[in-house]
Order: sequence, then C-alpha cells, then structure tokens
Amino acid sequence: MDRFVKTRLRNDSGFAHYIGKLDIEKVESPSFRSLLYLVQETMNEALRLEGVNASGGVEHPPFHFDYFDVSDGVSNAHAFQHGGFSFIVVTLPMVELLWHLSRRLTPLVIKLLRLDSGTVVPDVLQGLLAQIQLNFLLSHEYTHHIHRHCVEGPYDATGMWNEFSEDSIFGNIDSQAQELDADGYACYLVLAHLLRGERRDSALAALGPTDADGIDGDKLLISCFFLAVMAFFCAFWQGDVDISSLYQFRHPPPPVRIKYMIQVTEMWCGQNGSVPHWWFSPARLQELFHGAAEVIGGTTRQTWSAQMSFLRSADGSQYDGQLFERFEALRKKRDLLSNAA
Repeated sequence: MDRFVKTRLRNDSGFAHYIGKLDIEKVESPSFRSLLYLVQETMNEALRLEGVNASGGVEHPPFHFDYFDVSDGVSNAHAFQHGGFSFIVVTLPMVELLWHLSRRLTPLVIKLLRLDSGTVVPDVLQGLLAQIQLNFLLSHEYTHHIHRHCVEGPYDATGMWNEFSEDSIFGNIDSQAQELDADGYACYLVLAHLLRGERRDSALAALGPTDADGIDGDKLLISCFFLAVMAFFCAFWQGDVDISSLYQFRHPPPPVRIKYMIQVTEMWCGQNGSVPHWWFSPARLQELFHGAAEVIGGTTRQTWSAQMSFLRSADGSQYDGQLFERFEALRKKRDLLSNAA
C-alpha cells in the first residue's frame, strides 16, 4: 500500500498531498493513538474472519484496513484493489475530524438521552461515538467492495473509489443508488455489531450505570447510532445545492441519505425483534437531527429545510422514485448473482 502511494498514486494531480501509509507511532496523542490501533486491529480481525456468507458469495481478494498519511488536511476514505488485496483506507485527517466531532457530540448525547452526567465518563462516551462513526464509514467502504461497486464504477482513474471528491457533480442516478446501497448495508452491519454483537455490553457501559436492558437498551444504542451518523452526514454538508444538477451528483443529498438510513434501521429492528415501529416518530427523529445539526453549526438546518421542501415537491417525488427504482434494481441484480453462485 505504501509503495502504491509513492510510486503510482502521487503521480496523479488529485493525490499530490498523499504521503504514504501512516506510521501510527508518530501520532502525538496517546489516547488518539490507542483509538487508531484499536480500530485497525478490530477491523482487520473482523475482515480476516469474514465468511463467504458475509459477502453474499462474492469472490474478492483478502481485505486489509489501514490509514493514509496526507498533508494539507485531506479528509477522505477509499476502497480499491491492488497487489492482491482489497483495501479499505481512511486518511488521518478524516479520523481526526470524526474524533473531534464525537467530542462535540458527547454533551449532547448526555442531554438528549438523559444520562447521569455524574457517572458518565466523557472520554469513554466519546470513544463509543467515534467508533460508531468509523465503523459506519468503514462498513460503507467494505460494501463498495463486496457489492462490486469498485469494479463497476464510478471510481477514479487511479482505480480508487473516493468517498469525498471535488468532482461531486460528475455522477449520475446509478452512482447515487450505489451510495445508498452502501449506506444501507453499513447500517445492517453496524447495528448487528452494536445491538446484538460483542460491542453491546461495553457500549451500554459507556452510557453509565443504567437499568436499560432488552428493547430499552436498544433504544439508547439506536439513539447514539442516529446522532453519530446524522452528525457525520451533516459534517460533510456542502450547503445549498443546485437542484437542477441533482441527477449529476455522485452522492444523494444528505437529507435523502438520512431518510434511507432511518428506513433501513426501522427494517433491521423489525427483522430482529428490536425497537417497535411507533418509536420512530417524526418528533423524536427531528429532535435527534436538530441536535446533530447544532453540533455542526452553520446553515445546515436552513439548507435541510430547503432540500426537504424540494423533496416533498412533485419534482422531488419523481427524483426519489427514480432513485429508489435504481436502488431496487441493484438489490435484485445482487440477489440473482448470489442465487446463481
């Protein structure tokens, strides 16, 4: 991976600020260094143990997760294949951004979830929120591999799928459907790990002493998941968008991604005997979003309102219908390939 950056990737003008593989030992903060190691070890162990059912029978080179060292504060995430490996890589500034974002989220989570501020350890809660965001992002990149987005485009001329790109208007409805596909499967993976996997007990412990168990525990963890991922989407909000260029975006607008994330989470809960349908009320979801938007600041709430108004219009309904149609076509195609395998 390091050789790939230094001998090939940096020759592309879009990657001039990429230095190589990050040497974690050179990261100054001990707590942040520990987080980087923890995420790296956890992710690579999970990818090493990945069974064929996890990828729907899709054959792929073995996975490796790592970090890029970059200059000029480049925040990005990548999925690509090289040298016999399927790489999932994030830049150090991306992790730093999520780390600082989770710090700003921490007091909000304590307030909205009515946690005991006297018993919650802020650093531990921050670590949980940062891991949720990172796990969602990395699961999203993982999906680009196993759902074959990386080999079907749209990726960079270098063969890399760039999650955040300056050429954001050089996409189409198909690339947007692929992004929703990656978001949806990432939701399933993160929720399964957080609510039904090994992470559950330690995640609930990070919320302080609580009697919440069963469905009540699920409600707390799903609220943390929503706040963390909503804030993640808001952090990369590009402000006002030219609705006339909507079909040329590489990613759907954040309100669309948040809407689909909520729908997928509700589906997951229904399939796994978790939080009931009535819990996902508009008032509750608006409270969570407005809290996440306030952490980011700026004009997020105003642009959210403008984009939601468009999405409720006739043109917006037509766009949403076409996007869902392409999303469903992707899912059906994948099911056919999986059944054939």
